Amino acid sequence: MGLLRWFTKNWANTTEPTHADLAPLRLPGPVADVTARLKVAGQVSGWRLEGESPDGLHFVRRTRVFRFADDIRLTLRAEGAVVRVDAESRSRLGKGDFGQNRRNIRELWATVWAISAAHPA
Repeated sequence: MGLLRWFTKNWANTTEPTHADLAPLRLPGPVADVTARLKVAGQVSGWRLEGESPDGLHFVRRTRVFRFADDIRLTLRAEGAVVRVDAESRSRLGKGDFGQNRRNIRELWATVWAISAAHPA
């Protein structure tokens, strides 16, 4: 799909094959601990927590220049001793995102791993 993707797709997620480099995050611990880590990661990234449910979080991120809003929804599911976290990032406006939604998920995953390494469970 190449360059056309950046102009025609305004979302990214880990549940469908939208991008080859995106995959669900798997973290050890109970859902409550993983939720707390994700909240911290969102705050570190400068995102606003918009909503919370027992199985997920909803963040809003604004782009730097034009202040467009992207919705990032996380779904958490316990799988034995680990918690699977799926993410969807979606632009509210426009038909293309120039890869921003993919970068939103990658940024969140990198921040979660950095927090986990600094404060192991």
